[in-house]
Amino acid sequence: MTEPTTNLMNDLRTLLAQGEEEALQIFLRLVRPQDVADWLDLLSADDRQKVLQALDHDAAGTVLNDTTASIRAELVEDLGPDRLARIAEALPADDAADLIGELAAADSEAVLKHVSDTDEAVLRGLLAYADDTAGGIMTPDVVALTPDTTVDVAIEHLRSAQPEAVIASLYVVDAARHLLGFVRLRRLVTARPTKTLGDIMSDDVISVPVGADQEDVAALVEKYDFIAVPVVDGRNRLLGAVTVDDVIDVISEEASEDIYKMAGSSVAEEESESILHIARYRLPWLLICLAGTQLSTSVLQLAKGHVSMYEQMSVFTAAIMAMAGNTSLQSATTTVRRLAVDTLPRSRFGQHVRREISVALLMGLVCGVVAAGIGTVVGHDSMIGVALGSAMALAMSAASLFGSGMPLILEVVGVDPAVASGPLVSTINDSLALALYFSVATAILYLIA
Repeated sequence: MTEPTTNLMNDLRTLLAQGEEEALQIFLRLVRPQDVADWLDLLSADDRQKVLQALDHDAAGTVLNDTTASIRAELVEDLGPDRLARIAEALPADDAADLIGELAAADSEAVLKHVSDTDEAVLRGLLAYADDTAGGIMTPDVVALTPDTTVDVAIEHLRSAQPEAVIASLYVVDAARHLLGFVRLRRLVTARPTKTLGDIMSDDVISVPVGADQEDVAALVEKYDFIAVPVVDGRNRLLGAVTVDDVIDVISEEASEDIYKMAGSSVAEEESESILHIARYRLPWLLICLAGTQLSTSVLQLAKGHVSMYEQMSVFTAAIMAMAGNTSLQSATTTVRRLAVDTLPRSRFGQHVRREISVALLMGLVCGVVAAGIGTVVGHDSMIGVALGSAMALAMSAASLFGSGMPLILEVVGVDPAVASGPLVSTINDSLALALYFSVATAILYLIA
């Protein structure tokens, strides 16, 4: 937090401690609501409520929209439906729908009954779409005019548009609101006033269906550097637009979701203060891994009874598992990332796996040679060094195959590839590395004997 922000935060705490409501209201009108949203996490629950009560509807909407989900739920719980309705009316329609959509069904109905009829119809329409679709993140406030509209009339229409309306482009529609094209603002303001939108519009318009997955929408906006992309229904009728700020939120949300999945958890725990709630997400994976470790134990027990140099070789089991695990993690992370940013088409799956195995084999040979030297010195037996080096090279190659191949298989069957970097895969990889290690050792010692 910068020094000016720290000073403002201290001023806010002083006003809250003094209980001067009027002074608090004046202070909050002079600071940015986005900053207030950041400060809420540093205040007590009671002080957070005092701050929200002192904000006007517009500022309160911005604060609720920008704060964390857990704080938002806490604040909204103490707000009446009428106050929530006024806040929702002050927000852009898509943000208002998100706010109301987080409420329980009965509470959301109570709020909707307090908003205007026009806003209620718009909000109910947005709430009908799934949260993770284009319809769920779009704003219906777009400027759409018919092709016979003249340039000067279109400019006058833009001047009277709502502040929250998307005006990155002006969309051209027919009488039934079918999307025909668009006009960029630069083209609009440089055209002759008597020209019609049909004369200057571009019909090379890229749109997304209302049911499109939000990740696909984000990828499209990122690919073409759009500020906004129109959303249409099955009949190509314009419903709204997804703006770049919504796309940024989607990218952040999806990245967080993947990171949590890679850790064997859920993004839902980020906003939870309940220890039991967090444990509920983490514990199942750990219990699965606990069961999976029995594979490693079984391998060790089997090797103990059949490998004559088990005692000397067991010293290096941690090194084998660590190197194989790290190699698998590198391959899995690279693969999951390429799938996430859509730079790995299915036609190149085989090529990608071969590349990862080749890289792992090269690294395995280098690490194997080093490990062989260490094994010979520490184990005082050249056969241990040979077994360790050979097993490490083979285990790293197999781990790379597993790490790069598993996300691709999950992608093909429709499961999020991010889970391929989770604890379960690490556990399986450890057992595989141990099995290879002692299998190679047994084979080498058998051949020598």
